[in-house]
Formats: sequence, C-alpha cells, structure tokens
Amino acid sequence: MKRWKIKDRSCDIFVHENSLINALLISRGITTKEKVNAFLNPSLEQLYDPLLLKDMDKAVKRIDEAIKKREKIYIYGDYDVDGITSTAILYRAFKRLGVDVSFYIPDRVNEGYGINKDAIDHIHSLAVDLIITVDSGITAVEEIEYAKSLGLDVIVTDHHECKSIIPNTIAINPKRHDCSYPFKGLAGCGVAFKLVQALFNYYNIKGYEEFLDLVAIGTIADIVDIVDENRILVKYGLDMILNSDKVGIKAIKQIAGIKDTISTYNVAFQIAPRLNAAGRLSDAKIAVELFITNDEEKALQIAKYLDLENRKRQKIEQDILQECMDMISNEVDLKHDRVIVLSSPNWHVGVVGIVASRIVEKFRRPTILFCEEGEFLRGSGRSIEGFNLFENLVACSNLLEKFGGHELAAGMTLKKGNLVEFKNKLNALAKMVDSKYFTECIDIDLEVDPQEVTIQTAEILNLFEPYGVGNKEPTFVLKNARVISKKPIGSQGQFIKFMVEKDNKVFECIDFTKDNDFLNKDWEYVDIAFNFNINEWNGTKILQLNVKDIKPVIDHNLGNFRKNYFKYLKDVICINNIKSFNLSNVKFIKKDIDFLREFIHFKKGIILFNDINSLDELKIYADFLEFSLYKAFCDAQFVLFPKVKDMNLEKKYILIYDYLLNVDDYVYLDNKNATVFHFVDGNLIKRLKNFKEYVVFNENKTIKFIEELRYNEIIGTLNDIAERFEFNVFMLYRLLIHLKKKGIINIYKNGNVIKIILLNEYKTIEDDLENNFNSIINFLENKTREV
Repeated sequence: MKRWKIKDRSCDIFVHENSLINALLISRGITTKEKVNAFLNPSLEQLYDPLLLKDMDKAVKRIDEAIKKREKIYIYGDYDVDGITSTAILYRAFKRLGVDVSFYIPDRVNEGYGINKDAIDHIHSLAVDLIITVDSGITAVEEIEYAKSLGLDVIVTDHHECKSIIPNTIAINPKRHDCSYPFKGLAGCGVAFKLVQALFNYYNIKGYEEFLDLVAIGTIADIVDIVDENRILVKYGLDMILNSDKVGIKAIKQIAGIKDTISTYNVAFQIAPRLNAAGRLSDAKIAVELFITNDEEKALQIAKYLDLENRKRQKIEQDILQECMDMISNEVDLKHDRVIVLSSPNWHVGVVGIVASRIVEKFRRPTILFCEEGEFLRGSGRSIEGFNLFENLVACSNLLEKFGGHELAAGMTLKKGNLVEFKNKLNALAKMVDSKYFTECIDIDLEVDPQEVTIQTAEILNLFEPYGVGNKEPTFVLKNARVISKKPIGSQGQFIKFMVEKDNKVFECIDFTKDNDFLNKDWEYVDIAFNFNINEWNGTKILQLNVKDIKPVIDHNLGNFRKNYFKYLKDVICINNIKSFNLSNVKFIKKDIDFLREFIHFKKGIILFNDINSLDELKIYADFLEFSLYKAFCDAQFVLFPKVKDMNLEKKYILIYDYLLNVDDYVYLDNKNATVFHFVDGNLIKRLKNFKEYVVFNENKTIKFIEELRYNEIIGTLNDIAERFEFNVFMLYRLLIHLKKKGIINIYKNGNVIKIILLNEYKTIEDDLENNFNSIINFLENKTREV
C-alpha cells in the first residue's frame, strides 16, 4: 500500500467563488485575486523584462558588436533536450539577424557534460570570435579562462547552480547570487529565449514568440518547475507546437503520433525521448539539425532516424533492466539494503540513468548503476524523497574521483576497488533516513466534500494546465465512500470501473493503475485518491473520478474487527494437551518500534497479532500494510487471529507482535522454514494474562449461572444472557458447549433466542484452555527475562 500525504485545508482566505478551487489555490500559494487571475489566465504580457537578468545588457552589446563587425559566433550546446532546443533557438534567431553562426555539441560518452579544452581548441581553429554557451558554462571557470587566453570572447547562458566563483566573463544566469531577476527557475532554453527576446527588443524586431515551441519542449524535458514565467512559456509554447510551421516539429509530431491535442505528457514521453536518444546513443547534433532545417524531407528523415535511435535505446534499456533485475534477485537483499548499487562492463553509459529511474520506481530504493571502464566505474544514480543523493555523495567524496548532481539525480566516477566500501557507506547513511520514505507516497492536495465533485469544478481545473513539476495535476481524496458496484473493463479486464456513493451522491470511478487488486477485495467503504476527468461522448459530458489509489476505510474495517472480536475468536482458539514446550527457531526481541517500522516500511513480512489493544496500536500503520482476518493474502500485511496452519509461511518473514493463542501454533511455526521474530515485554505478558481472564471459565460466574438454572430456565439471545451474567459472548459460548457436552444442561433454539435448562448437578469444571494459556504465559515470562 502507498503512503498518502494529504495537505491541510485552509479556508480563511477567499479568492475564488468555487470552494474547492479556492482551497486548492490557497494551498498552492496563490493567495490574492491578482495572482489568481495571472495563474488562471497567463499571458505573454506577464513575461519579465529580459534586461533584469544580470549581464544581459552586456551580452546584447557584445553580440551587437559581433554583428556589426561580421564576426563568427559559435554556440556551445549540450546533448540533452534542454541543450538541443537552446542551441536551436539561438541558431535560428542569429540566422534571422544575419549572423555567421555555427554550433558545437559535446559527445556524451567521450567528452561528457560542459565545455572542454579540446573543444575550445577545435572552435579556435575555425577562426571563431565569440562563443556563446547554452545550458552550461557557469562552473567552467578554468576552461573559459583558457578560451580567453586564445583570444576568444565567451558569453555564458546557463541555469545551473552557481559555485562561489563564476567565470570572469559575461554570464547570464538567474541563479547568480548577484542577479535580481524575479524568477530563478528558467531552464537553459528559457535563458536562451530571454537573450533572443532582449536582442529582438534591442533591434525593434517583432516575433520572438516564434521560438516558444522550442522553449516549451526544452523546459518540459528538463523537468523544471512549471510555475511563474515557465508556466507562460510552456502554455503558449504548447499551442505553438500544435500549430507550428517549423518542419522539424511537424516531423517529430508525425512520427510520435501527435495530432489534434498536445500536453506536457506528449512532450515528456513522446517527443523528448526521441530527441534524447540521439545524445545517448549517437550524436545530438542531428537533433539540433531537426529544429534548424527548413527542408521538409530532411526533417522527416531525421525524425525517422531519431525514432529508430529511440527504439534502440528502448531495447538497450530493457536489456540492462532485465540484467539488473536478475542481479537484484541474486545479489541484493531488499529486506536490508537501503541503496541498490550495481555494476557491469556491458552497460551503455547513456542509458543507465533511465534504468536507475525504473528501478527506483519499482523498489523505492535509491539506485546507482555503474559502467565498468577499465579500473574506473562511471555511474548514474537516482534517488527518493528523504535521501539527498548529492549530499550523501559529498559524505562519500573520499571514495569518489568526481561527482555532480542534485537531490534526486547524480553522476559519479570511482575506482573499481572502492565499490564495496562505497556501497556499504551509502547503505549505512540510508539507514539513518526515516523508513517511511522507502514507501511510495502519493501527494494529495485536498480532501473533498461530495457536493464539490462536479463537472463545473472539473472544467475550472482545466485552467490549471499545463501540468508538470511544481504544478502537478491536482489529486484529491474522497473519504468513506460506500462501494455500490464494480466490474473489470478493458480488452483483458485489466482495469476496473466501479460506482461509489456518499451523502446521496453517486460517482463513477475508473481505475487504470493495474496494480490494484481491489476487484477481489470485499471492502465495503473506501477512501479514493483521484483526479477529476470529464468523459465526453456524443456531446454528453460525464464526470469520472480517475483513480490513483484506493484504500479500505480503516475505522470501518477495524470497527468490524473490534465489534466481532469474540465472535471471530471462537474460530481460532483450540484445546491441546501440550503442557510445556520449547522453541529453537523463533527469535525473541524486546518490543522495538524502530524494528516494527522497518518491518512495515520495507514490507519484510507478515505481522501476526491477537490482542484487541494491538489493534489500536497498529492502526497508525494502516496506510502501509493491509489488515486481514485469519490469513495473509500477500507477503506483507497484518493478520488478526492468524490461522497459522492454513497459511503459506515457507521462507517468509514473520513478526509475532503480541502472542499466539495456541501452544501448538507456536510449535508448528517453530518447525516451518520461516524467519520468525517475537516481541516480548512485561506489558505483553500482562495483556496475555488479562486475555486469559476473558476466555477461561470463571468459577464464580459459572456457579452463579448454575444457581440460576436450579430455579429457573434461562431464556434470551446469547448477547442478552452474556450481559446478564457478566460473561463475554465467547466465554458464554464455550461454557454452554462444555456444559452440554458434559450432560449438565440442554439447549433449545428458536431463531436467535435460546432456552437453557439444567439436567444434572454441576461439579467443578476443569478448563483445558487454562493449561494452554498457562504454558504460553510461563514460556513468554522466561523469554522476557532472557532478553
């Protein structure tokens, strides 16, 4: 089960007439009507003055000088989509200005990221006067000094984090510490676009908007926040992609199958991977050519080539992923390892980062994959919330040759001989992280009232697009909804359609996740995490809840467990003649909440419990593991009143949270090929003694019951009689069965009402169940003293 993180709902500010939209806007920091209007109705007039960027005026002046002197300009780009689009933007703009311009893209495998001296030498040999970097350069202090020593001028345009020292040249970067630009989150292509905007304004040329399609592609692909100025650039850029007259964009759309509509999803998962494939496997220059050519046939041929390269990349990615899965199965202990670190001489350095992302998605573990290159390993890593990969690499820097990156992604190089120590140190650092972060989390914006779930609200929510990092599609939760019906849909029944009701409103829900076996669950009440969706067919609009996750209402389910506790108990407790026993394979440990959390969050196994108080203690973990009765239906869940002999426990991890009810269950478990842990402490012993008092015959209450039978028949329901004589239902049930078996009473039944009459005199009754519990109590008391 996934962890849900639900934001608090605040309604002390009113900026929109729709209550849900109002709460959503406030939760996203949009707290004035002016900000609301700017967010819901973004316009190009809201773009900031590019001259607010530090050194922009100097860059415009130097480029103007180059144009007037007919100097040769070289754009130094990068091999990812942001670098490709940045290069294409400047190239097309300079061509329009009549500049003698060329571009250089470093090779991912042989040169790596950023400016290098060999490339500078090559550019210098071409009689270039001015280099303009895009999406790189802000950390290349030494390389830029080298370029200047050769007589080259350099303008840096970049968006990456700055170090304490930046190159001594014209440097445009909103993240410069001395830059007061209002928005710091531009992608590299966004910075390149601002340079074009400044140049066009300087020359009083209209039409800088024509580059917004390329800006949108680069911005979305670089996974920067789609907020503020980026939101405007992407919104208008998406519209331009749909109607672009650039032959390269038309070609890539055709190959990707994009026709009538466009979204950030289409760019991120259909266009960007094809562009990235060139930089990963061959030469990113061809992707730049796609965007700067005016030849339709050439553009289509390039788009087809990129599609083939992407298919190769997918095949390589799948092969590496399968090899990784085999290695994880054989070499990685997922119940203990926090970080997955693997290496191979057969992997492609341009693809391992993508594969690492896939492994993180599947196992919720930070993952680093290394390509073995002689005595060195070159790797790419991906991480999870809560484990800052870059900071933890800093802690391991003595083992690394070089590294770079940020919280969730990084690249690094180390010597092969340091691999084991590096892996062990990273895992030790990861064990300091709260174990909850290793469970997949769904961020939920708000809980909804059923009256707020309308088509009108869904239509307003459409104005929140374009979605992306920093402006994710809103996810809501509808709590405590009653399931009316459900059925499989899809060509193979792989999806679920179901109806729920709350407060007399019925909602149609569609679950496309394919990782939810809700169809086979008997959940009567559920909490649903969902996105709004409008399904339009033949002119009719139907509101649907697009399900992201679903959980049983824990209070309802556990309420049933609590209400029927003694009713369920009669199906699991039994009599046995074992007076004493010993266990050799069960590991007894003091009750340890950290151990429990690790067991839960890393889904190590099945947690067995029987005490009603444990139900309340474990309830707080209902977000992570499912509760079931009698049996486990998966490898990790809570089981109340476990019927251990009916469960498949071979090679499983098991934690007995409080105690088992039967001596022979202990003996049975001890003989299974399973890893069994058992919490023990004085409080658990006290609980078990109290439990014994609930279920073992009480001599005084039994005498009072028989005394009544000597003078009167006893008539009533089982519950009524239990309450009258201060029994719990389970104890009364056991007593009646026992007395009838001994021939002391007879029972007549009419519906739910029973009549009890006395047949023979009562003698002292020995309860064999008492021996069972005394054996367990004595054994656990000894184990408590031992640990």
